[in-house]
Amino acid sequence: MAKSVVHRALDGYRFHISGDLDLTHPFSSVARYAVDGRLYELTSGVHDVAGGWAGDLGIRKFDDEFSLPHGRLRTTRVTDYDKRSGLEDQLLAVVWQGKRYSLFVPMYNAKPADAVRVFQLLGVTEHDDGLTVASRNPRRAGLAEPSELAKEVPGIGLLEMTALNKTTARRLPSWHGARLPHGELFRDTLDDDSTYFLLATPTAMVTVLPHEGEAPKVASRLGALKVETVS
Repeated sequence: MAKSVVHRALDGYRFHISGDLDLTHPFSSVARYAVDGRLYELTSGVHDVAGGWAGDLGIRKFDDEFSLPHGRLRTTRVTDYDKRSGLEDQLLAVVWQGKRYSLFVPMYNAKPADAVRVFQLLGVTEHDDGLTVASRNPRRAGLAEPSELAKEVPGIGLLEMTALNKTTARRLPSWHGARLPHGELFRDTLDDDSTYFLLATPTAMVTVLPHEGEAPKVASRLGALKVETVS
């Protein structure tokens, strides 16, 4: 069982996660990029992450495939049905696939040529610990907001991590939290009255969404968790 892992977010930050916990589950990273005035949400992870998204959309094969530097770009048109609203949307499902990692992005009112254009402006680089996406033309494309890295940890719940900087520090509560070995812990509730935690370390901010019924036990377990950004 892995006691220490390093994962890379789309904006380049690397998160070192350690502790006496099960850290073997895969991770994903989400970031929004502005390209020619439009916002696109990109999600990266191991191939199964993009494969799971495509499977949820009922995709069995892609209609088009393009060769790009260091990877392949695949697209297909699908109907996305929102169970909550009962509405349907026609979207272009786009998957960039490298050797070990993939990323996906839903594009509305788009053609395959639009997807190629986006990835000509946003360059993808594959590393041993994840993908990064950077603008090739800052005047036309760039990161719209800090990326997040998500990871499921048994016994804890879902971790959502961002680097701690001037922008993300604005989300910190105004009150003092409980001191832990590797940071400061805050407790709050969501709109549905479920409990969540915010762990602030010297270099990272971690939102912890406990599994149902586990919140009372999670606070004590978080003392074993250490999250830091590394170069």
